[in-house]
Amino acid sequence: MPQTWTPLLIGVVGAAVLLYGISKTAMPVLGVLAGPVLAAALGPTTASAFAVPLLIAGDLVALSIYRQHADWKLIWRIVPGVLVGFVITAFMFAFIDQHIVARILGVLILISVLLELWQRRQARQAAAASAHTGIAEADPHVNRAAAAFFGTLAGMTTMAANAGGTAMTLYLLKMRVPMLAFMGTSAWFFFILNVAKVPIVVGLGLLDGQSLLADLAYLPIMLIGAALGIVVFRRMNQSFFANLALTLSAIASIWLIIHG
Repeated sequence: MPQTWTPLLIGVVGAAVLLYGISKTAMPVLGVLAGPVLAAALGPTTASAFAVPLLIAGDLVALSIYRQHADWKLIWRIVPGVLVGFVITAFMFAFIDQHIVARILGVLILISVLLELWQRRQARQAAAASAHTGIAEADPHVNRAAAAFFGTLAGMTTMAANAGGTAMTLYLLKMRVPMLAFMGTSAWFFFILNVAKVPIVVGLGLLDGQSLLADLAYLPIMLIGAALGIVVFRRMNQSFFANLALTLSAIASIWLIIHG
């Protein structure tokens, strides 16, 4: 942790933690935008360890609200891909610079966003055609290939750039889940993922008493962010929610491409 907490540093870290809080109860992909801010302020390694307890606290708030809305079938379908993504990323790190890996993932995410936008446009055109012909559009069905792809992408982005929220967001948008199911599924997925990180950061000696004291100091800001997220979420409809998620995913992908 920093030896001296200047007012600027306190403010920047506070802004990142606030974004994390909002992401937990309103829009998970916002956490991807908070990650680079925190990493710039504290350094990537310190930031990752510092964030874990706060993220778990935010996950618990999200679970207290959305847990009953989770779609566990979607979670189980993505888990094998996440594990594969961990392995692929570990292998890539042995041969490729971490920033290059992050940029590759940014390109994949941006392509996924553009494909999703194209598919949504096609679906609207098909719906308009069916209204004239009387042919009903088929209900969306779970695409196992999409689950494998986005699961792998989530595992890779989580390992390489703490950006797993973007891949998970695109996966759930692809599955056309309602807003509450989106939040419930995300809440359980990231709670499990963040708890799994605890033994790693403890084993590496990154999570110590000083870091936990800093977490305790910033916990109220995380809770304020979560409360703001609840207010924001209740004011969104399905269309706005999906469009905002895609916009933020595109921004996150461009950030990864530029900064790595």
